[in-house]
Amino acid sequence: MRQSRLERIDLFYPKFLAKYYFKKYLKNKEKYSWIERNLKASRLPLTLPEFLAVVTFYTLLFIPLAVFLSYGAYVVSGSVYSFLTSITPFYFGVANGKQIFSILISLAVGVLTILIVRSLLLRVPSIIARGRRAKIDATLYHVASLMLGMTKGGTPLLDMFRTIAEERHVTGEIGKEFAIIVRNVTVFGKDIITSIREVASTTPSQKFRDFLEDLASVLEGGSSLSEFLEFKISHLAEERERAYELYVSSYEILAEIYVALLIVAPLFSLIVFVVMNMMNEDTMNLMRAIVYLYIPLGGLAFIYLVKSSKLLEEERWKGERVSEVFLHATVSGNGVSRLKRRSGVKLFVKKALRWVERSIKMKSFLRNPKLSFIFSVPIALAFFFIFYKELRIESALTFSFILAVLPYTILYEYASYKLKRLEKYLPDFLRGLGSLNESGLNIVTAIKVMSSSQLGVLTEEVQRIRRDIEWGKLVTEALERFEERVGSTIVSKVVSIINRALMATSNVRAAIFAAATDVELLLDFRERLKNAMFSYMVIIYVTFGVFLFTVVVILQNFISVFSNFSVAQIAGAYFNPPNLDELSTLFYHASLINALVNGIIAGVMSEETISAGLKHSIFLMLSCLFVFAFIVGVGL
Repeated sequence: MRQSRLERIDLFYPKFLAKYYFKKYLKNKEKYSWIERNLKASRLPLTLPEFLAVVTFYTLLFIPLAVFLSYGAYVVSGSVYSFLTSITPFYFGVANGKQIFSILISLAVGVLTILIVRSLLLRVPSIIARGRRAKIDATLYHVASLMLGMTKGGTPLLDMFRTIAEERHVTGEIGKEFAIIVRNVTVFGKDIITSIREVASTTPSQKFRDFLEDLASVLEGGSSLSEFLEFKISHLAEERERAYELYVSSYEILAEIYVALLIVAPLFSLIVFVVMNMMNEDTMNLMRAIVYLYIPLGGLAFIYLVKSSKLLEEERWKGERVSEVFLHATVSGNGVSRLKRRSGVKLFVKKALRWVERSIKMKSFLRNPKLSFIFSVPIALAFFFIFYKELRIESALTFSFILAVLPYTILYEYASYKLKRLEKYLPDFLRGLGSLNESGLNIVTAIKVMSSSQLGVLTEEVQRIRRDIEWGKLVTEALERFEERVGSTIVSKVVSIINRALMATSNVRAAIFAAATDVELLLDFRERLKNAMFSYMVIIYVTFGVFLFTVVVILQNFISVFSNFSVAQIAGAYFNPPNLDELSTLFYHASLINALVNGIIAGVMSEETISAGLKHSIFLMLSCLFVFAFIVGVGL
């Protein structure tokens, strides 16, 4: 069992400041009501006087920054004063007006810096509260399903709340809310309904507030808790469906904005600036700003925008986290799934992958693909220092980057592929388990029967669960080992629901069916998001191809022609022959940066992870190297 507690934050602050703000708070509580409300909603373990003391102390630490900015303003303001007096009758009417103006501006900048820092620190709780609200709304359906399973099993209400508080690895921020209810009841001696209403009044989520208020009314009126939870689950499922549809629609809008602002707009701007440069306008700095600032920073901002609005949790295959037993029981019987007749090539590839996985202990790398950087980064650095004199510096950097991330990308994609295949069969396993339990079989017998079913890659894991039970482990322990081996948040939610129901009763049909429904909804949404984003991922590839094609045409058929002309050959005094080498290098860099950014964004939009975008970046960057080396003729 995982136990959680309310976090503690260790921040230094002078005690006299906390005492000072405590006295001020007692004199005028209304003045600090908005801060107190946000502080409670954020669940930061600080009292209001402590928080104000922390804000004041850390604001004072920014005084050196304010002094530095004030000095900079003092230096610059002299030039500003001279400029203003030259274009307007702007003066102080005194001999040292310039010095007075500079002092006033520097003081204003310093004071404004301190005020801005303090204002931002005061709003930290509201920012945390907004983040918690989204997390609570995303987890509420699962928590309601968990509560329904425990209610059907006869778990007492306070034990139910304690369980949700302890299972913070799957209940998230809602677990923190229920931990406060448990603390108020067990430590402060409050009744449970009052504690529920207190948490409802301070939670940042309106949806969760309504849930708690309705729950308190049901408990107060003596109505059926299971019927209430069933109604709430159906209502939350409808809301979740609407949220998913809105989420997909917003993603489609974001994809169109990205294509317009970060693919089409930079290309169009570069073409316009090239023409302006040929008309004797110095636009090279503007083009460099687009290539080295606008494209990468715009891409980072878009990635942050998408990641901050994500609904799905990042999934990854963690591999084995528990030690394997040395003695293995052989599962036998007529029902054991047999390999179907496969082609020789497919069977050979599967056996080869298994041999590689077992022979080089790949499970550690599948559990944490980042371990591959221990080997790939030194190899990439060695490649760069060996070939950076023989290759262009940007080409050497590109190849080094690919060498560094390629092993990680392969391991991540392979682990993600295994995990998705396993999760695909999870609803079938749960529904089969629930049906067997409903027919009268206990959970142990049901698992043994399901271990002989055809569940794809999940069959092996179910057989491991059966093996653990046969060797004397409890069902809950066997399921927890299954959770640790797989390392999926979906599996963690399922195991938490089933284990908590098993602790109360052997009839866990309702809990299992609730978990199956939860998993089906999540997998269905993931599939719908992938299908909806596939067309935009294709658009990203097509637009990048158009970008490369346009660059080739500009460099070979436009700029290369005019670069051979001189001013005398053109009837105009304003023609500036373009520098082919300089523009080729700039477009080369633009293409490589675009390839990296576009690939990552393609992965973020289709699978909501940056790691999933590395494979797209590698392919696009290799395509860019090929085009510039063999078509444009820039050379590697």
